[in-house]
Amino acid sequence: MWHLVQDFKKRYTGKVFDNHLWLAAYLWHPYWFEKHWQAMAAVKPEAMRYLQQNHNKLWTRSQFSTLCKVDYVTKNLAEVFDSWIEADKGQHLDDLMDTFRQKLMVKWNIRRKIANKMKGKILKHIRKNLQEHSRNLDMEVYSSSDRIAEVCVRGINGCRNAVNLDDKICSCRQWQLSGKPCSHAIAFITSLRTEKLEDYVDMYFSVEKFRAAYQGVIPALPDKSVWPKSSHGFFMYPPLLKSTSGRRKQSRFKGSKEGGQTSTKGRHRCPICKQYGHHWNNCKNGDPEDIAAMLAGRGPPKKNEKKAVQASTETSVVLASAPKMIYPQFSCNNTTSSTKKRKRTPTSSSGTSSSVRLSGSGSNQLEDVTNSIVFPPAKSDQPSGNGNKKGKKRQKEEDDSVEKKTIGKKNAVDNETTREVHSPAMGTRSKVPTFLSSPAMGTRSKRRLSI
Repeated sequence: MWHLVQDFKKRYTGKVFDNHLWLAAYLWHPYWFEKHWQAMAAVKPEAMRYLQQNHNKLWTRSQFSTLCKVDYVTKNLAEVFDSWIEADKGQHLDDLMDTFRQKLMVKWNIRRKIANKMKGKILKHIRKNLQEHSRNLDMEVYSSSDRIAEVCVRGINGCRNAVNLDDKICSCRQWQLSGKPCSHAIAFITSLRTEKLEDYVDMYFSVEKFRAAYQGVIPALPDKSVWPKSSHGFFMYPPLLKSTSGRRKQSRFKGSKEGGQTSTKGRHRCPICKQYGHHWNNCKNGDPEDIAAMLAGRGPPKKNEKKAVQASTETSVVLASAPKMIYPQFSCNNTTSSTKKRKRTPTSSSGTSSSVRLSGSGSNQLEDVTNSIVFPPAKSDQPSGNGNKKGKKRQKEEDDSVEKKTIGKKNAVDNETTREVHSPAMGTRSKVPTFLSSPAMGTRSKRRLSI
């Protein structure tokens, strides 16, 4: 989640994201996640579309599985592992792997000794955490039985949650996801004199599971000079590397948000706007004409397509697809550039559309009326030698006859529409006959244009 926020802040910033983004990640129930999501989408919907397109991995507790009892959304495994092996990065691959084995052997031995000294049912720090959360609980418990109750938070906006001790379930979903009783379950359990908090913690946090995790022993190995020699029929030489100037860097490169180097050395510079951090095809500050000229000269940039790794039947490793985020459908009142405005249909002088009529059955719904207008067929205007004058007269007579037929059909449609416009069931509807033909149609020139 931390890396997601840092990447998100490079493009979108604002107080609304500071107030709702982290809360949406830490909340347990999908209802509250959607509430904070809609609050951000109402202010800046394009930012939410960016999250949908670029961050499909799970980053909120509301969509975590109840099987893996994990309650944290941030992890620093890469940073911790990097600091753990920082002094041994310069070794060869075989020596580096042997160093990993030796470090793990020592670490497992220490954890095994600690596990043998433990007493009780659950881990000590989990017990202390539950005792701290059981103090100063401002809640009321309404018991349905000895195992089921409703827990209400006191206050103006107090919420109510249902707790079931047999199934270890609370309606807030924190107990199911984390494996530890939530504040509502703690309030109900502590109200019962014969119950203990330790009995309602998942076995994942038990001393028994901790001992089972480190009961294995990593064997000790001698120096690699006495290792068995491999005979594969070939010898793989190390790659020929050129020595670079300067001291070798062992620590990882930190980002600007982590306090790393902010200089422009080694960073890509846009040739259009002369700024850092983006390429010319994604430039938003440059002149569009310069971008078009660059695109015509260099061509479209090539995208690096990641090849999917196909699982083979020869190995026992099965590549399982990771669960993806399910984003809610957000609706906002703000119009964006991507939304298209609806075109209004032209209306006549009486306020009635030329393509819509009122229902003849008396309902308030609108019915579509298809006005079929027959246009005169096109004639060729090329003169035909000596019979040019006679051809023009004949053509004019044919055009007049076609126009008369068209006007007759149009009047028939208008009369039929006029009869169906007013409804006898609607007493408040105007009885003035409304014609669907617009008077603006009379201004159209009836002369035939010669091309």
